Amino acid sequence: MTDLDQLLATARAVPTDARLADMDAAVMGGLAHRRDQMTARRSLMLAGLLAVGIGWVGSIVPAAPAQAAPMPIGMSDYAPSRLLGQ
Repeated sequence: MTDLDQLLATARAVPTDARLADMDAAVMGGLAHRRDQMTARRSLMLAGLLAVGIGWVGSIVPAAPAQAAPMPIGMSDYAPSRLLGQ
């Protein structure tokens, strides 16, 4: 046990590295960055699932049959196809 006590005393006497003092800010910054990434990924997954769900429901719900308008929008009586009688 005296060897262990001597090793601990030697480790206690060694000066600490100056980089360890700044370690708290780096760790907390990394955690915040990781949390932001997880939030962004979760939001993207939710938007994707919502889009798939809306598309799926839209394909199942019957829609009214498509009908052409009697006259296309913006078609004037002076259009070439009207003047040629087509």
